[in-house]
Amino acid sequence: MTDWRATYRLQFHAGFTFDDALAILPYLARLGVSHLYASPLFAARPGSTHGYDVADPTRINPELGGREGFDRLSDGLRAAGLGLLLDIVPNHMAADRANPWWMGALAGGREGPAAAIFDIDWERHPQLLLPVLGDTLVETLAQGAIALELDGEGWIVASAHGEHAWPLRSEDAAQLLEAAGLAEQGRLWRTDSTPDFSGARAALRALAPAQAAVLRAVLKAEDLPALLERQHWRAVHWRSGRDALSSRRFFNVNELIGVRVEREEVFALTHRLTLELVREGRVDGLRIDHIDGLADPLGYAKRLRAAVGPGVPVLIEKILGHGETIRPEWPVDGTTGYERLNVLNRVFVSDEGYRALAAHLDAQGWVTGTPDARLLAAKRQMLEESFAPELEQIADLAQSLATPDAAIEFALPTLRAALSSLLVNGAVYRSYLTGPRAEPADRALWDGMLAAVEAEGDPWTSGAARWLAEVILTGDGATAAELRRRFQQLSGPLTAKGLEDTEFYRAVALLSVNEVGGELAEAGGDVATFHAWAAPRAATHPRDLTPLATHDTKRGPEVRARLNLLSWEPESWIAAATRWREMNAPLRASEGPDPADEWLIYQTLLGAWPIDAARLREYLTKAMREAKRHTRWENPQEGYESACLDFATALLESPEAAGFRAELADHVARLDLPTRVNGLAQAVLQLTLPGLPDIYQGTEWWDFSLVDPDNRRPVDYAARAAALDGALPPLAEDSLGLTKQRATHRLLQWRRDNPALFEGYAALDLPRDFLGFTRGGGKLAVIVPRRAFALAPPPMPPGAWRDLLPEIAPVKVLIRT
Repeated sequence: MTDWRATYRLQFHAGFTFDDALAILPYLARLGVSHLYASPLFAARPGSTHGYDVADPTRINPELGGREGFDRLSDGLRAAGLGLLLDIVPNHMAADRANPWWMGALAGGREGPAAAIFDIDWERHPQLLLPVLGDTLVETLAQGAIALELDGEGWIVASAHGEHAWPLRSEDAAQLLEAAGLAEQGRLWRTDSTPDFSGARAALRALAPAQAAVLRAVLKAEDLPALLERQHWRAVHWRSGRDALSSRRFFNVNELIGVRVEREEVFALTHRLTLELVREGRVDGLRIDHIDGLADPLGYAKRLRAAVGPGVPVLIEKILGHGETIRPEWPVDGTTGYERLNVLNRVFVSDEGYRALAAHLDAQGWVTGTPDARLLAAKRQMLEESFAPELEQIADLAQSLATPDAAIEFALPTLRAALSSLLVNGAVYRSYLTGPRAEPADRALWDGMLAAVEAEGDPWTSGAARWLAEVILTGDGATAAELRRRFQQLSGPLTAKGLEDTEFYRAVALLSVNEVGGELAEAGGDVATFHAWAAPRAATHPRDLTPLATHDTKRGPEVRARLNLLSWEPESWIAAATRWREMNAPLRASEGPDPADEWLIYQTLLGAWPIDAARLREYLTKAMREAKRHTRWENPQEGYESACLDFATALLESPEAAGFRAELADHVARLDLPTRVNGLAQAVLQLTLPGLPDIYQGTEWWDFSLVDPDNRRPVDYAARAAALDGALPPLAEDSLGLTKQRATHRLLQWRRDNPALFEGYAALDLPRDFLGFTRGGGKLAVIVPRRAFALAPPPMPPGAWRDLLPEIAPVKVLIRT
């Protein structure tokens, strides 16, 4: 087994397959990583660009090369001395015709063989609601847009617009086949007990052309409206998903359905191939996507650990709130590292400067209120606009427990209000209750939620919240258990959507601190806090990840590195943004942008410069819709969006903005060298601190990407491979990031050849503008500037030292001689 030293994350899709990855393995091995870290590789929806919309976890994705291609890559990894960390998705799957179990659930209904796989509320909705149509079902039928078909996979489906397809009930399929003279095939649809009706479908795929023609004639003659009324599902207008749902979603994405992986048989079914690959030695570690979405994260982690054994690292995607840690009883090796990314970023942010930028926006009336108050408002908005069906579901559960004979007089509106207040006042993403006994950490979390609800000043709502908390914390019975489960499964997505996908696009004072896992109340850091965090980690010999970028980060490392510099000179940035706002007033339409969005545009241009109009427009469209102030994904406001996008395009292309572009270029040029120093400093910290450095594809060079899809553009690996042998330019002339790549290469080699140097941790006492520590019993010293404008030589610790990275003089990695 390859020793764990560093991971390199690759995003697989049809444009980057197993054979593409195989071709770059020699480069990755030379760079010095120990493990390839792969995005999900199982069969996904056709054309998936990320793999998190898994359609069949029992097959390797054919668009990537299938099992044969995977085995070629696996063999190549072994030959290159590399291992594989695999990302898996236990929480949800694609609700798509490409998913045979999903189709089986629709065909079989609540009593069918696939019913137990998915988190479907058959009690409240005997027909599974499918909010996918562009019109109501009646209107769609009137348009003749729904037809019955025999599809290529052997399902008899109702197809809408040729895009969506839903299988008929197995009983209806049998009757139609019998009407077509296909009695044996009909019998199979009545008796097949597999989750995907594999035998029955195989028989339909084997029909002779003449038999298929007869069947199609029968389908064409069927009374379609009456047939649809009998189905286990009902297709409805996509906007109706905001009112009622009958299945658990991933966040607010209707196309991704929750999986009941807490059931032992579902775990075994969905993890069969994963565990097979682990046993074969083709997978060395697992990354668990969205563990907070599961009904019982601890139970899942225990079951997975028992299945893979103690030697296989298990890393979880888990956003840790302020002061939160992974609970000691969880048998995992740590997280994927968003909290560490933010700890590193805070080193390079002046808290005083950040507060000055935020105070300016507040004084102007552009972004007002405290971070806590704004987050509370964002979560309330998301709960009302995006999670109303989930709230109604748990409110109904609560009402069924609040019976008059139990002397509980809280009506549904009060219960809904109390549940809302509890949800939005959660200090972390979720609690981890699994039964009528609360651990101290969970009890403390709920006490804090109750205190926050009481502080809102409505005694009746507070009383309902106290009763609900007692039911959730200690209640017995199936209904209390379901309320407990569904409340916790909602609180995590609500917090993520409120913070990461709303408030982080509104709080624009300094965009570099708005990162997944970040805390707006603690944007900047200090040296003492950093050392207090790092030293205990070294004592645990962690195998968790330390990333600077992931497929989900809002900005690339060097965008953050450049924008962080603004916090050290806030007055300079405020003056520049004010001047540009006046300078560019003739380009601004009356519809927009408003001042906060204009501030965001200027910081985005500065951070990602140089950038073309296509990239900028794509990013701004996402940023405006995620902020939900003037426009939304569900209801785009073309007038405001067009005004903002045209303004941003004019800044880049209009002759009237030539003076602005010259000033912006000068501003970037002044920040170029400090940006590179910041980029190197954070990379060196990543590569020398306790834990495993995780390098996102291509970011061993400077990376000025924005949020996805911008950060998933193709990477020129041939150029990177050639650069490992090339000459290094001076740092001031290094426009590509060759110095960063060389530092990465050299430090990873040292981690491989001298692992003892990367044990232990001791702080160095340095001036406030520097951060330093030693490792390896004082044999390795690392010193980085926090304020990259101050490029005086860093102070050297006592003794004789050799510089491992003399090319990057402001950043020091020293070996005692």
